[in-house]
Amino acid sequence: MWTTVLAIATSVISAMLVFILQSVIRENARLKKERDENRAIRHKAMENGVVCILRKLLMDEHELWVGKGYITSHALESGLLMYKAYKDLGGNGMIDHMEDEIQSLPIKD
Repeated sequence: MWTTVLAIATSVISAMLVFILQSVIRENARLKKERDENRAIRHKAMENGVVCILRKLLMDEHELWVGKGYITSHALESGLLMYKAYKDLGGNGMIDHMEDEIQSLPIKD
């Protein structure tokens, strides 16, 4: 009799533990997926923010140097690096014509 009760109790406890373990595993997977989705959203937002900042800097540089009618070699190199980063991050063609104008300026150091 006690053997039967013990066997049943062991089975019930084992089933409960398996259920709890499966629940914990499912919840951990859900939390990981949510964390990864949030991380991806934040990453894209930071990427978009950097593109906006680079666009603004490139526009300001364009206005400055086209206004002067020349550019320094250091400013040209810096601008080209910013432009490459802007394009690599998915920046659109809005800046392309400005970059062409800057590259056509005479260099004065």
